[in-house]
Amino acid sequence: MKRKVHFIKRADDPWELSLPVCGHYGPDQTYDVSAVTCKRCLKKLNTYKLGGAPELERIYPYPGNPFCLSEYWETPESSFIPDTTASGKERGVRELDNWIMSYLKLVEETEPPQRYHLWSAITLIAAMLGRKCTVKLGPETLFPNLYTVLIGPPGVRKGTAIKYCTDIMSELEDITTAPDAITKEALCMEMENRRAVENINGEPFVHCSLFVVAPELIVFIKENDHERLGYLCQLYDGLPKFEYKTKTSQNQYIVNPGLWLLSATTPNWIEIAMKQLGVGGGMTSRTIFVYAGQKGAHIPITRMKPFDPQLRAKLVTDLAEIRSLKGNFFVTKDADNLYAKWYEGKYKETGVDDARFASYWERLPSMVIKVAMVMSASRREDMTVTENDIANSIKMFEKIHPEMPQSFGGLGYNVLGSQTEMVRNLLRDKRRCTKSYIMHTLRHNISAWDYERIRQGLLAEHFCMVDAAGFKELGEEMLVCLEPQTKDNVDME
Repeated sequence: MKRKVHFIKRADDPWELSLPVCGHYGPDQTYDVSAVTCKRCLKKLNTYKLGGAPELERIYPYPGNPFCLSEYWETPESSFIPDTTASGKERGVRELDNWIMSYLKLVEETEPPQRYHLWSAITLIAAMLGRKCTVKLGPETLFPNLYTVLIGPPGVRKGTAIKYCTDIMSELEDITTAPDAITKEALCMEMENRRAVENINGEPFVHCSLFVVAPELIVFIKENDHERLGYLCQLYDGLPKFEYKTKTSQNQYIVNPGLWLLSATTPNWIEIAMKQLGVGGGMTSRTIFVYAGQKGAHIPITRMKPFDPQLRAKLVTDLAEIRSLKGNFFVTKDADNLYAKWYEGKYKETGVDDARFASYWERLPSMVIKVAMVMSASRREDMTVTENDIANSIKMFEKIHPEMPQSFGGLGYNVLGSQTEMVRNLLRDKRRCTKSYIMHTLRHNISAWDYERIRQGLLAEHFCMVDAAGFKELGEEMLVCLEPQTKDNVDME
């Protein structure tokens, strides 16, 4: 009898599949594993024991033919090994109503800004979906690959936010991330080693999805590393295969590569070490820069409460459920209408208020769809992108766009760009500053000549104004910041 094989992914072998056996899966039963032959390769396969579990077939693909998979196997047996990756409970049953909001609840009494926690969670779920989850829109097929970089001055707890989130992921079985200090060749080999085969609607799908977690971006991307930036752009673009060559081998191919990046750095490092990144570079258009200028809270470590173990356990369980999703997401009619209305209206009429992000703005529409897939997976198993998912995705981006230009500091062609950004940040923080206070605080960076030119520029763009009343009271000029302050809170529909 011809039967389709039920897939179980194992950690030690990316090609390993489980085959039908007699009876149901259980530790106290005996099993007869039938001789199985591949109709295409005509190869017999051996069996092996797995720590007291039933005998499983270990399948190796025919050399040069990675698609020699489930539909070509025959066995007389009629029962299957059930998938046990869902922690013993029925697949599709969630512990939590919304994974992202539950995670924010877990970490709410910590110091990192909430937007760091939010985008770490979004990127994590996107990486768990991998390239095995797609959405087809017209001639395009998207999968939720994201490059997310948390930006802020030292001490705002960027790495802490990444650690809290990825610690949840580390509880899952068969989860590995690429090391952040890695060469191009080693990174490609890591992706090749993550090759997995999914049975999607009865068809085998091979993909190589890899998650890079780099708490310090400078470790992953060295100073002025043009080559690294170039192939990161290529890997982002959803190529069907990526070709590379090592010093000791011929050309190698990665089938359906998918790369996710969660990293952190400071504006100063980007300004000094990655000048080609900020001035309209390809990497800029593909990266979500999440900026925060200060910590979300100031809590002594001795007063921090431990994480709720029950909530954390539920997050781990539901993350495993999210990871099990595979196939095509469906966009509802209402979601399509809302997206089209936004794309033809508000998106077209607005933008990030900085020319350095013009290329990013062009790619924003596809990013909105990708994050909407994450919003859907955070709540449901039905793989449907609804109107609320699109609305929440748009809202997540609108929250970070006002501060996004601060990610690059003073990077650009203005000779006083760095010093101007220092004055901006001082006014953003204090809201009102006298000339003497600005000159004293930034005395190692600006002169009186610099101050006058920076002041003229800031007044001309209406970033600040001169407070006449303050001048009469103090006898010296006072600048008042006009840039609105934003609240770092998350509300989802």
